[in-house]
Amino acid sequence: TVQDINARFRIGPADRVLALSALSFDLSVYDVFGILAAGGAVVVPSPRLVHDPAHWSDLTARHGVTVWNSVPALLQTWVDDRGQQGAPEGSRLRLAMLSGDWIPVTLPDAIRAWYPDAEVISLGGATEASIWSVSYPIGKVPPEWVRIPYGKPLARQTLHVYDAELMPSPVWTVGEIYIGGVGVAKEYWGEPQRTAERFITHPVTGERLYR
Repeated sequence: TVQDINARFRIGPADRVLALSALSFDLSVYDVFGILAAGGAVVVPSPRLVHDPAHWSDLTARHGVTVWNSVPALLQTWVDDRGQQGAPEGSRLRLAMLSGDWIPVTLPDAIRAWYPDAEVISLGGATEASIWSVSYPIGKVPPEWVRIPYGKPLARQTLHVYDAELMPSPVWTVGEIYIGGVGVAKEYWGEPQRTAERFITHPVTGERLYR
């Protein structure tokens, strides 16, 4: 996952990520290992001010943050807090990666109003499959949209929607999402029953999947 994201979005030594996610949350894995693996830097908020959008603005401008990686609500909070002020002077955000919850359909265009050339990306997946498994680059959002598409699998990962018999669900029918590929974890440590319920081998394809 980390290698794909870094290659896909050209992450390098000039990049800086604002580490807003708690270390107990899987998004923080990228903040630490992803950006550092590319030679970039992690900008860590003050523990006292980690929930203060004004502090985020200061750090974003002062340290030249280029990558935003958070749940959508945090970026929305920042946009709302800044209001008509717009982007902090001197800031240079080029990539916003949003995951972990529904993305408000107005948010991508709101952040691009500040940073016209910024890429806004919807990411999705499960902790059990190495943070993210799908990606969707959000362009101009049509006014009739009520939600942002989930996306397509990242490199060396697969995504399936199966019915109760583990057959592909027809279009416009309800199914369950299964994730496959190199990111799927081995097990839940010390929980064999839960592991057997959530990690399966497809009876036809032989692919190991997380459900």
